[in-house]
Amino acid sequence: MGSSSSTTRNNSNASSYPATRHRVARSTNSAPSSSSSSTSAQRRRPPASRSAPVSGVPRGRMVHGSSSAHGPGSSASIAHPAATTISRPGAYSISRDGAGPTQVFRVQIPMEVRPGQEFQVIAGSRTVRVQCPMESRGGQYIQITVPPDPVVRPNLLGMAVLTSATGIEGGGAVRMRAEVVAANEQQSQSRNQQSSSSSAPSSQPTTYMVTVPEGISSGMQFAVEVAGERMMVTCPANVQAGMNLRILPPTPSSSAPTRLNGTSLDRPPEQHLSRSAPPCPPMMQMFEVVVPPGVRPNQPFSLMANGQRVLVTCPADVKPSQKIRFQLPIGNPNDKNKDAPAAQLSYESVKDGWARTIRVTDMKFQWVRMNENGAIDLATQSHFDAKHSAFTRTLKYMEGNDPRMRTGVLELVSANESSVDSSVERGGREVVSYAEIAAAHKRGTYEEKAAWFQHICNERLKIEWNDGHMRLNVRREHLLHDSIEAVMSLSRDDLRKIWRFEFLGEVGIDAGGLAREWYQLVTEAIFDADMGLWLSNSTNQMAMRINPSSEMACPEDHLIYFRFLGRVMGKALFDGHLVAGHMVRHLYKHILGWPITFEDLELADEEYYNSLKSLLDIKNVEDMCLDFTFTEDALGTNKVVELLEKGADTNVTNENLPEFLELNLKYHLMERVKPQLTELLLGFFDVIPEALLTIFDFQELELLMCGMPVIDIDDWMKHTVYQGYFEQHGEKSKTCKWFWQIVRDEFDQETRARLLQFVTGTSGVPSRGFSVLQGNDGNIRQFCINGVTKEYSLYPKAHTCFNRIDLPVYSSKDELREKLKVAIATSATGFDIE
Repeated sequence: MGSSSSTTRNNSNASSYPATRHRVARSTNSAPSSSSSSTSAQRRRPPASRSAPVSGVPRGRMVHGSSSAHGPGSSASIAHPAATTISRPGAYSISRDGAGPTQVFRVQIPMEVRPGQEFQVIAGSRTVRVQCPMESRGGQYIQITVPPDPVVRPNLLGMAVLTSATGIEGGGAVRMRAEVVAANEQQSQSRNQQSSSSSAPSSQPTTYMVTVPEGISSGMQFAVEVAGERMMVTCPANVQAGMNLRILPPTPSSSAPTRLNGTSLDRPPEQHLSRSAPPCPPMMQMFEVVVPPGVRPNQPFSLMANGQRVLVTCPADVKPSQKIRFQLPIGNPNDKNKDAPAAQLSYESVKDGWARTIRVTDMKFQWVRMNENGAIDLATQSHFDAKHSAFTRTLKYMEGNDPRMRTGVLELVSANESSVDSSVERGGREVVSYAEIAAAHKRGTYEEKAAWFQHICNERLKIEWNDGHMRLNVRREHLLHDSIEAVMSLSRDDLRKIWRFEFLGEVGIDAGGLAREWYQLVTEAIFDADMGLWLSNSTNQMAMRINPSSEMACPEDHLIYFRFLGRVMGKALFDGHLVAGHMVRHLYKHILGWPITFEDLELADEEYYNSLKSLLDIKNVEDMCLDFTFTEDALGTNKVVELLEKGADTNVTNENLPEFLELNLKYHLMERVKPQLTELLLGFFDVIPEALLTIFDFQELELLMCGMPVIDIDDWMKHTVYQGYFEQHGEKSKTCKWFWQIVRDEFDQETRARLLQFVTGTSGVPSRGFSVLQGNDGNIRQFCINGVTKEYSLYPKAHTCFNRIDLPVYSSKDELREKLKVAIATSATGFDIE
């Protein structure tokens, strides 16, 4: 921030002075470009300096000391000897030159400005905002000190080249160099060693029982001596003198100070301090559990601890009904949230569905399937089951030829074999802990989770303005080309800097509007089916799927487009902007690392899904004369794909039918577009840490990326058709009246969007409204409510290919509300609600 000082003078005309150093700056009457940029300036303090005020003299505060060529609310060029002209398209890195001289200007306060208000002036070649001192008035003069001019550096390295991790060149990716291969192999060996050491069974932690001394109350510390070491213990909440505590001393290798928070098995520590610094180690809670009946040694079981599902492996020397202990982070000692729930332990479990757990051995999130009894389903891990089996993507990161552009290997594995970090690091330092992410998981609404996510991105991950920011110059007539050249030249750190945009040849100030327009235009261009990179999904024209034949449309650089789009989508999410393209459901699941099931194939290709599903009811599959191949249309040419080696010579039988279904699932939902999907995910995770996304489901992610749709209930009702038991009376049927009353009067925008996702497969609404809603055949297929009996289905069922909901004829509005909410909620989990 700039500061100012001056003696006051009245009745002078500021415009009579040239805007030069040590002379009066010319004031302008224009209002600030936007309130949002002003708020951002006060919080992040764009480039400015503060000089010591002169005693007894009014001083003005420069709240926007931004260069007119790069800062918020500015557009002109910089006249600086060390600066580079930025009139050409490309990406420019802008930083502060701390060695340069400061500049002093006298500024006349405009007559209409009141004390405390901001006004804008032109100081030399720069536009700055100044806050009027409380003791000054309009017409008086103040003196401001402007910091050194910023240094503008073009990104001279040009676009970073993609590196192929599979050794297959093409589409803009080149073969990995030998020295890079060797470096990646060394890193892989190191990771394997760490993984084996962390997964090795460890001995039970040694705990000690201590008695709280007389005179000690909650929050006070007392000294104990354990194993010859003296350490301090903090007395937990609701624990009194004379009570026993169980403590866990730090391991010898721990670098943490020997100061512990004592924990009771039934009295968790109080979270009474606020989080002032992310690296502060979290508080740990010791849990003692009884191994459930039926659990064998080395077999995992799950339970609820502090509201989080925890995956515990039974030690080799422990049997059912015996007790074991583990510890779990339950919060940050600096967290001031006095309403934080107490740590609790229970065996309450979901039934018949996939659940995300925290693995206590290495504190990673892992998916497990719960059977109808609420126990971990181990049967589905050995063979494919069309109803219960699921797969998740894994992305193994590797260094690329260019350090700005890493590469990776994408695979689809059994859902219970994948894991993801539960904390976020930046520069080798933890900035978001597991305890914070676990607390975010328990936030009730989508809005609360979205607000927490944006707060973490802005306050923990975004690089401060004064540490450097980026300027992206593009020509509107060459928008996509210039944008790709700029974004693909940036490092991962550059992607988390503040971006400012300029359309060359146009007068405009990027106070947020130009950024929104840029994201809208570039994503519209990429998702345009005429580009040949994406296609409208066969079951829903509003949702886009990756074109398996994108290489034919853009043979030399189609993978570059997908890497670019991934970076743009990640950056948009990071900065709170929206993208102009809805994707098919399984792509959102791939981003989140959510389980992919056989039913997801229905939204990708309903006709083929039904034909595969019918094989399960055929007594002798060999009569169908099928083999392990799939024939697809590649731009009008039939292409035969073997699902396994010598697939054309392998007949489908009842014995290998599960394998046939599994390979078809993997091929259609990943293998056929693996190169494109790999680059899309790599670009996305160049910006967004995977751990932060664990708080969302795939429906919430679509809303976060594409925005909450504006749903016109009247238009929705007007263009709804009725079938089955409602065909005769339509919207006048009692159940239909209740349905629309609930949607209009009780559902908020989020729940309406989720209902739309449940029935149509996407939250997108056609620009011309529900009258042009399309079905899987590309024809108009309006929203449909089909009346069925409760014997047919107890809960509402959706048929996304036909935009149809099967709605049972309920006896009361309360029953309809309850069952509809359950159906919408469970559509994002894969749980069986029958």
